Amino acid sequence: MLATTDGWSPIFYVRFFILTVYPEDVLLTDQLAWQEVNKPAEGEAVCFNLKARVPLSNGQYADLIEQGFLICYQGQFRAWRNRCPHAGAPLDWVPGQFFSENGEQLVCHVHHAHFQPLTGECLSGPCTRGLFPLNFREDGDKIVVPVAADDSGCE
Repeated sequence: MLATTDGWSPIFYVRFFILTVYPEDVLLTDQLAWQEVNKPAEGEAVCFNLKARVPLSNGQYADLIEQGFLICYQGQFRAWRNRCPHAGAPLDWVPGQFFSENGEQLVCHVHHAHFQPLTGECLSGPCTRGLFPLNFREDGDKIVVPVAADDSGCE
């Protein structure tokens, strides 16, 4: 069995991170909560997996993997959840393709809603709100994004 220098199995960390239950004596480092992604080129996106926990109608929870994406637009980076705020479906019309043909807006493939790339604001379509933002950190020539999705502010 593989073990870290402190004697804990890596599977232990993953299992408990997904469930967000930690014994008091286990301190997870900041690196376990973040993952490194490649910087996208101007007008492009990079997709990454997110772990998410969703409530079920019976009061229990299901652990899922969904996707986030990082874009570069006008030299600025933004990270968004790959989820339509109207229908809940992935936004990309072709895997990894989020921008409109002219490269000025993000487009949802389901109902063709358009979003402003830097603010996530819904510009047209049936969306009742903007995109779901994700935190990210730029550190030199790398960017780190969350490993798990936070559902706060996603209503």
